[in-house]
Amino acid sequence: MEMVVASGLLRVTVQPSQHWAPLTFQAVTAAAFAALVFSARPRMSSLEFLFATLSVLGAIVAWFGHLFGWEEVIEFDARYLRIRNEVFGWERTREFPIAECSDLGPQDLTGSPHGLQCRLGRRTIEFGDYLSEQQGIEVVSALEDALPGVVQTLLPSVDISRDLMKLV
Repeated sequence: MEMVVASGLLRVTVQPSQHWAPLTFQAVTAAAFAALVFSARPRMSSLEFLFATLSVLGAIVAWFGHLFGWEEVIEFDARYLRIRNEVFGWERTREFPIAECSDLGPQDLTGSPHGLQCRLGRRTIEFGDYLSEQQGIEVVSALEDALPGVVQTLLPSVDISRDLMKLV
């Protein structure tokens, strides 16, 4: 995780950690599924074979993306929350007005908290899936320091005046 604070902007760059055990398991699983698909080819219809082949190719691309090129950039400014996902140079950006966002916090409070989520009206937006709980706390803390006005919108329960009184 890399955080950059610029004038009125907090940018967090998240890349998945490369743990070899899960990557090896994923590679072995994809290879075994590919072997099963190609050995069963004579008994499959063309549509079944096409679907299975696309599934194998998707698993291979996801594996290489996880290993070499997956990146998520989260940007907070006074007006927008932007989430940009980049895979092998392809980019997808989602942009949400800060005024409509609330309840910023960690994902999956019932299990092992990871990543961040916030409410946008009636739906929940999840991002930063590869952030640990501690890294999520660091992002919120940096957001409090860099953009206190945004924090009042995203975390209405945070009392910034309490922190300012400590400084006086």
